[in-house]
Amino acid sequence: MKYKFYTTSESAWQAMMETIQGAKQYIFLESFILIEDELTKKLLEAIKDRAAAGVKVKIIVDRVGNFWFGRLSVDEFIKNGIEILFFSRLLNRNHRKILVVDGQTAFIGGVNIHGSYAKWTDLHVRLNGKFLIKKITKSFATVYSLAGGADPQVIRYLKRWRASSPRHAIYHAKTFLIEHWPFRRSSTLSDYYKHKIAEAKDSIVIVTPYFIPHRWLIGSLRQAAKRGVLVEVLIPQKTDSSFLDAANRIFTEELTGGIKFLFLPEMNHAKVLLIDGKEGMIGSNNIDARSFDFNLETGIVFQQKDMVRDLKEILDKWRKSAVLYGEMQVWRPWYYYFLKFLIKLIQPGL
Repeated sequence: MKYKFYTTSESAWQAMMETIQGAKQYIFLESFILIEDELTKKLLEAIKDRAAAGVKVKIIVDRVGNFWFGRLSVDEFIKNGIEILFFSRLLNRNHRKILVVDGQTAFIGGVNIHGSYAKWTDLHVRLNGKFLIKKITKSFATVYSLAGGADPQVIRYLKRWRASSPRHAIYHAKTFLIEHWPFRRSSTLSDYYKHKIAEAKDSIVIVTPYFIPHRWLIGSLRQAAKRGVLVEVLIPQKTDSSFLDAANRIFTEELTGGIKFLFLPEMNHAKVLLIDGKEGMIGSNNIDARSFDFNLETGIVFQQKDMVRDLKEILDKWRKSAVLYGEMQVWRPWYYYFLKFLIKLIQPGL
């Protein structure tokens, strides 16, 4: 399977735009945040241009993500024949980030589309692999249907593949797509983390912008550390939210014994799990209750040696710029214990 990693939002947008410019049949785009501004205009103009040339374009944006982070003007898209759907369910957010072009190329990872994030460190991957692209296309079609889409040329992708059960995929496939559907009572994401952390023998690396773990994940990581597994968690020193910065520090302090926390100097929005330096996962999920309990999420798991090698090189580069938690100034404002109580209280909904 051919692939390429992108480690900033801007570099991922550029690669996505170049792929879109070559589209001949269809463009399927799914994003939690999609905002047209000076820095994202070229990417979105490329989509409009291909639609005007007769390429089928379907876009899915989360309703809350669109409302909270900035409205998207849809008139120009509609004029060019683009269908834009807004995913809306009471508790469930569509947090996925997917692009599929012509059934030949797909992008997946953590990158949203908003100019404010252009310089963020992140992790997105371009994939070229027939079986996996078909799985990702079917996954897009599933969300398209859930969002109210009815184009039979998209819905047909739901009938083309009879996917094996999520647990079968988790335990037997070498490269596969994780799809998390919380409203279907699917625990695919937590099952994967529990299973892989439990079987880790040497090392576990987690990269996340927001570290607000469930009790089961705290217990799993502690048990792994007790077995002698090196557990590393990479988190940005400063995120896009002061409240979440505080949550990161509070849970770091709780787990610092036996677990190595590395704080990155820049905003890092990547979502990574690496087990024993042999199996990697990148995707859209954060380490928080929303991702594991409420959000639609997706990720790619791989054991392909060159992919794992390249991921390890990226992680090594990030480590070099990081500061070990024990070497940082301890954060203790006067309201620390009240804030800790509040964050612990509302953690199941964060």
